[in-house]
Amino acid sequence: MLEEFEYNGKAMGTEYFISIVCNSSDLADNIYHIAKNDIEQYESLFSRFIPTSELSILNEKKEMIVSPLFLNVTMKAYRLFTRTRGIFNPLVQVSRLGYDRNFLDIKDDINIDDESIYDLDFSSVSINQDKSLVRLNEGQKLDYGGFLKGYLAEIIVKNIKSSFPDIAGIIVNIGGDIYTQGLDKNGNKFIFNIYNPISKDDVFVTLYDQGLATSGTYKRSWFCFNKKMHHILDITGKQNPESDIVSVSVIHNDGAKAESYTKVFLSMDYKNALELLGEKDISFVIIKKDGKVFKNII
Repeated sequence: MLEEFEYNGKAMGTEYFISIVCNSSDLADNIYHIAKNDIEQYESLFSRFIPTSELSILNEKKEMIVSPLFLNVTMKAYRLFTRTRGIFNPLVQVSRLGYDRNFLDIKDDINIDDESIYDLDFSSVSINQDKSLVRLNEGQKLDYGGFLKGYLAEIIVKNIKSSFPDIAGIIVNIGGDIYTQGLDKNGNKFIFNIYNPISKDDVFVTLYDQGLATSGTYKRSWFCFNKKMHHILDITGKQNPESDIVSVSVIHNDGAKAESYTKVFLSMDYKNALELLGEKDISFVIIKKDGKVFKNII
């Protein structure tokens, strides 16, 4: 008999939740530990809050031969940068506005006066795939937080489903960036709720072998120089985009695209966003400051 076994933990500065639909608790436990190890490995490699992470070392040294896993993630970041025409940019340093530690440790008001060089030209980053060599310029620091959770959720789900084809379904949710494969214990598609922070209602969506990413301006906020800030910065990398949107959710077969595309929708009108991205099969839910919901579910 199928059951849904649920697990949770903390990593990457957030909480994660894993659900496995199968007929054995031992099998589910085994799968959970595989997923947990993957999450912890990615955190150890890519956290900007861990001085010994591969990302932190590269940001400090500016030039380094990187691991195959790091190179794969870097190439994915470059493709997303190109696809979004720079709206998604892993060189944006939200730390310059006070987000320089795990969010729960940020103080109420921060005054940072950083006049050091700030180079956002990701196209100038040297990536030698043959030698696995990445070279940054002065004033450049990488931060993969804008897509890594969605990317990793997809990697974990697909690897597990490939290794354990007999499981009926799996959900990996890393800080609200979700990827699923298969069905629930009743043979139905997985159902998720998207919270409307204005009306306090929920919008429900179903997923089947897809990713869901939600990004909003209403949760992760703090004050810098007495001005309320959130974690989404515009293309200048120095301020929040002007927008009447409080939440965007994107459904996509590509988990990294789902997460990074939320920033595009937060930065411009959804029609312009769809035109810029050049994709017709993007499902989204947009919640505006007045609580109105605009959605396109394909």
